[in-house]
Order: sequence, then structure tokens, then C-alpha cells
Amino acid sequence: MQLPAFKWRKFIHYFGFAIILFAFLYLSILSSTDFSQINKTLADDTDNNDVQLAALMEMRVAIRERAILLWQMTLIEDAFDRDELFEEFYHFGSAYKKAREVFASARISKKEQDLLKKLDSETTSRAEVLRNFAELLMNENTLPEHINQLNQVLIDQRIVADILDELITTQQNQNELIKNQSAYASNAVFSQMIIRMIGIVIFGIFFATYVIRTAHTQSKALAIANDKLQHLAHHDKLTGLPNRSFLIDYLEITLSMSRRYNKTGALMFIDLDNFKPVNDTYGHDAGDLLLIKISENMASILRKSDILARLGGDEFVVVLPEMESSRDMIHIAEKLLEKLSTEYDLNNHLVKCSGSIGICCFPTQTMTVDSLIKCADDAMYKAKASGKNQYYLNKHA
Repeated sequence: MQLPAFKWRKFIHYFGFAIILFAFLYLSILSSTDFSQINKTLADDTDNNDVQLAALMEMRVAIRERAILLWQMTLIEDAFDRDELFEEFYHFGSAYKKAREVFASARISKKEQDLLKKLDSETTSRAEVLRNFAELLMNENTLPEHINQLNQVLIDQRIVADILDELITTQQNQNELIKNQSAYASNAVFSQMIIRMIGIVIFGIFFATYVIRTAHTQSKALAIANDKLQHLAHHDKLTGLPNRSFLIDYLEITLSMSRRYNKTGALMFIDLDNFKPVNDTYGHDAGDLLLIKISENMASILRKSDILARLGGDEFVVVLPEMESSRDMIHIAEKLLEKLSTEYDLNNHLVKCSGSIGICCFPTQTMTVDSLIKCADDAMYKAKASGKNQYYLNKHA
């Protein structure tokens, strides 16, 4: 069993939009996952490097402070003051060891491992000399003769400090490298996302174009069908003139606008004289042809703003929405009578026709559409009663 064409199109539209939506969702999730992973890696590496850098800075401070304390101990002769400095000296030694353990427990690169081994080797080889010198300062009463030995100890500390400085520089370089790598990875993910997004957008444009064209075709066909239905609903099938339904709606608007802007108009009710004998003598086809030709003749003398409608049978209505004076109405009525009195050729049969016209002016305060039509209809009957082929102006609605 095959689906109708419109159901296939509807299925394709839904399926296409589902694909586009799925592609956007997939791309969003994929890109979000990639960016999250990059940010997590960056955060982990940055945290690790921050821990290492903080530990190295503590080690560097401890080395510097111990060197300063040794220098101060050579200048102070008071044993109690030197004792306090000695305690600080060992305190910074303990701080150095703790910081070194923190640094070693973090993730370190091969280069950092080599530098750490070198640092440990240097500090181990100089530790005993450093402790002996410190203890010597604590036990001696006279200190100036130890200046040369102090210089050597400070030089040894400088060597250790240089290794720490190299480690610190390495850490700073690693931080910069991590940021660059993260930026590169983010740019790569962003570029891939843009490329994929462009692909989805291109597909979406082509699909949207297809949908728009299909919708436009359907809408155009529907509009044409609606126009035809509207035309059939509001126009006479035989003559193509507006019918009673159209006339009622139009008069509602016209009466309202006439009252608002104080414009005078007129409605003419036209009934053909002796139309029935034409049908009886020449047949309904000839009668229909006569109605068509009469409609064309009357329409030819009216303004574009005027409305000519067929109520049914041989009854017509003319709406003149804006008239300067009653003379203009009478002039148009006379021209309509002249056109109606033309000789018509109905399939090689010459027929003369005429009409009776009833005229009613509008608006008045109490006038409605029904009362306006009845007013003109009454005037038409008075025209017929007066001998036909003439008009009658009803001055009272």
C-alpha cells in the first residue's frame, strides 16, 4: 500500500528536520564533551604545576633564609640571639624537606626528575658541611675568623639555589606550554565544530529550500483553490458578477463608511422587463446569453468604484458608493436604461429588452442593509407600475 504524495512529503519533512535536530544535538554534545575534557586536563595539569611551583618556591625561600641566618650568626656575638637564629635555621631546614616531599609526590617530568636528583645530590654532599659550620658558630665566642668559611658555605647554597631556579623556570615554562597546548586543542575542536556546523547548515539550507519550495507550491495551489472557492461563494456562476452574499457584506461596510465620512451613495434595484417571454420563446440558453450580454453592457458604463451584482433571475443591483448629487444618480440611471434598451443578437434572433430601475439614497440614521434593499425594491416596483423602462427615485428610506 502506497502513501499519498502529500503524506510522503510530510514524512520527508519530519524526517529531514529530525536529522538536522539530531545532528545539532550530537554536535553540541560532542563539542561540549571535548571542551570539558580539555578544560579538565588543563585544570588538572595547572593544579599539579601550581602545587609543584609552590613547593619549589618554599624550597627556594628556605635556602635563602638559611643563608641569611648563617650570615647573621657570624655578626651577632650574643649567644642567646645566635641560639634563636640557630632554631630558625633548623626550622627552615624542616620546611625545605616538607616542600621537597610535596614536589616529589606530584607528577613530574623526566627533566624535573633529573633536576631533582641533581638537587638532592648537591644538598646531600653539602649538608654535613653546612650543619658543622652552623654548630661551629654556636660554639665559638669569636667569629670574624670564620668569614672565609662562610663565603664557601654561601657559594654552596648558591649552587643549590641555582638548581631550584632552574626547576622553577622549568615549571613556569611547563605552565605556558600547557596553556598553549590547551589553546591549540580548543582551537582544533572549535575548527572541527565549525566545519561540522557548516556542513549541517548547508544541508539545512538545501533541505529548507526544498521545504520552502514544496510549501510554496502547496500554498499556491491551496490559494488558487481558495480563491476559486471564494469566487464561487461570492459570485454568480452565469455572469461572474458578485452575488447576494457578496452584496450584503459589501453594503454593511459601505453603509458604515458612508456614515463615518458623511458620504452620500445610492443603490439601484434593476429588474428586466418582459424577460420571461424570451425564455419561453427562445429557450433558457438564449435567456442566459441575454443575461450575460446585459451584464456586460451595464458594467461598461459604471465606474471602477461601483458594484454591479446579480441577485438572481433577472434582478440586478448597482451600488454607487460616492455620489456628488442626485443628478449624477439620475444620469447613470438614464445611461443604464439606454444600455438595457439595446437590441441583442441571441443566436441569430434579435431581441429588444428594457428594465425598470428603483433608486434609494443612503445613508440615514436608521437605515440597515435590508431596509436599503427594500427601499430600492419598492422604488423599482413603482417604476414598473409607471409603465416600465424607466427609473423611480425613492426619497424616503
